[in-house]
Amino acid sequence: MRLRRSSIRARIVALLLVPLAALSGLWVYATLVTTGDVWNQLDLSSTYTAFGNPADQYAYDLQQERSAAVLRLAAPGNADYAAAYDKARTTTDRDLQLLRYQGSSHDAGKLDADQRARYQDVLSVADQLGAIRSQIGQYKQSWDGALRDYSDLITPVFAFRSSFIAKQTGSLPRQGTILVELSRAGEYLSQESAAMRALRAGSAAAASDPRKQQVALDATNAQQALFRIYIAELDTQDRQSYNALRMGQNWSLLTAAETGFDKAADRALEVRGGSVDYWDETATAVLTDIDAINARLAADLGTQARDNAIRSLVRGGTAGLIGLAAVVLSLVISYRTGRRLVRELVGLRNAAADLSATRLPSVMLRLRRGDAVDVVAEVPQLDFGAGEIGQVGRAFNEVQRVAVEAAVEQAELRRGVSAVFVNLARRSQVLLHRQLTLLDTMERRTENPRELEDLFRLDHLTTRMRRHAEGLIILSGGSPGRAWRKPVRMVDVVRAAVGEVEDYARVQVRPFPGTGLLGSAVADVTHLVAELVENATVFSPPQTQVTVQGEVVAHGFCLEIDDRGLGLSEQHLEEINQRLAVEQEFDLADTDRLGLFVVSRLARRHGIRVHLRPSPYGGTSAVVLVPRELLAETVETAPDAPRQSGEDTGTHRRPPAPAAAAPAVRGQGAHAAPAAPAASPIRRP
Repeated sequence: MRLRRSSIRARIVALLLVPLAALSGLWVYATLVTTGDVWNQLDLSSTYTAFGNPADQYAYDLQQERSAAVLRLAAPGNADYAAAYDKARTTTDRDLQLLRYQGSSHDAGKLDADQRARYQDVLSVADQLGAIRSQIGQYKQSWDGALRDYSDLITPVFAFRSSFIAKQTGSLPRQGTILVELSRAGEYLSQESAAMRALRAGSAAAASDPRKQQVALDATNAQQALFRIYIAELDTQDRQSYNALRMGQNWSLLTAAETGFDKAADRALEVRGGSVDYWDETATAVLTDIDAINARLAADLGTQARDNAIRSLVRGGTAGLIGLAAVVLSLVISYRTGRRLVRELVGLRNAAADLSATRLPSVMLRLRRGDAVDVVAEVPQLDFGAGEIGQVGRAFNEVQRVAVEAAVEQAELRRGVSAVFVNLARRSQVLLHRQLTLLDTMERRTENPRELEDLFRLDHLTTRMRRHAEGLIILSGGSPGRAWRKPVRMVDVVRAAVGEVEDYARVQVRPFPGTGLLGSAVADVTHLVAELVENATVFSPPQTQVTVQGEVVAHGFCLEIDDRGLGLSEQHLEEINQRLAVEQEFDLADTDRLGLFVVSRLARRHGIRVHLRPSPYGGTSAVVLVPRELLAETVETAPDAPRQSGEDTGTHRRPPAPAAAAPAVRGQGAHAAPAAPAASPIRRP
């Protein structure tokens, strides 16, 4: 079956398949991890055999070469020491070559990143062996310096061995760490033996050097501390083997010699005066016994790792069979349950889809148009039994009932708010018209220029108040009361719009062609242009001008309003143009954009296109395209009185614009004024 994203059946199948797939994946993962861990442990054992044994042999060769090197430097004239050193070098080079060869073998691919890095550390440090030997051959190095250099070559080997131990499971990492530290203790014992033999073989002056004596003491203290700590960490049987070695004759003699050297008043005499060299044969025997015990411990760890791997394999196989049975059982139960749910939910889906896609949208559309809606008749009840699906259906019934009731209440509330706005705005229009009539009478009667200037200012404020009142009517879905019976020149319409703007003196109206506008659109176009011009003046510096120009184009008459402000971002311009082009519900909370809503509604009412774009002056240009259907070829220079509708009996008035004098749009009793400079008051002709 082809699954579809919108299908309930597909969703139920996906809902059931996801846990099944997860369970199956978990089962496969657990099986692979279990068996994979077993093979990893076996691979780890074989890889350590391939790399660990050559690395241990290389470390042992370095210990022997180090011992021979410090004796050669301590006693330069001894031919036996020189021969032993040359022989040790040959052995070290052979085993180092074998260790390098392992890096290109098949087993090298089994190393993980950490192991490969540790292996490279061993080889990188080994590259310094030639320089160390050169200094020893030219006797440019002291024996204690050579001891330190060789010890630095051996140190990375312990880190390489630890990288294998960290990959073990259970208690093996801890036991492996103990084994590595015991091997490190043996390394310190080898350093101690080499230093003591150098003190004994060298000159009396060198043996009396406190710095060289301290080298031997540091190695002694380090090996004693490590043996004391980690022998106690061993299992009972292994600890007994080490304790037996420590209680043996060789270790006891070595310990006594170490204590004597540490406590002696004259350490040079102590190390050189005795007839028995405890740091030669005795220390060598102790190191041999330690290596034997450590080799047995390593073999025991390998055997234990293999046993753990086999046990893990058995446990993993058992768990895998149980998991497989659980997966099959879950698959059967999920199939039967899912099939039943699909049948029930498909029925609920079909009923809910019909309600949400057909009935509820129809109800909401009728509410927006203002039609009366019967909630009970428009919300049918869904019934799917008494089960959980039925409970969902009943809950859905309640939700849709509440949603429709809320929508009805909201629609009634909006109609009430709109009615209040329209009522208040109509009343304000009447009062403002009466105020304008009174101002007209006072202006005609006044002879005092100062008083006339104040009256004109008051006249201008009243005109702007009238435009704001008309804005409320437009936002409420109504239309302004002002209207004209005959066409009006477009230039007079623009100047009348400029006269309704606070900073009209900053607006420059350029020469227009003699095109007219139908009287039915004069009031709305005037209001629309006034909103755009006011927006341009508000959002541009006060010392700049706003330019309005117009021309006849192929599709009508184009008005362009340019400001010199800071401009808008592309995203902001796109958002504003979207609001102007697409009808949207008026949001009472969005009070900062009332002008956009007014312009948008007026433009759609008459088929006018308004578009904002960046201005060549750096600001914003508003382009208004008035369709040809609203244009008139012949207009009167002085239009007749406007026709009033509703309660508004106001006239179309125009305060002066800051351009050259031109006839104003006048109505009966309207007063027009010639253009005045931006800084001059509005004056009557």
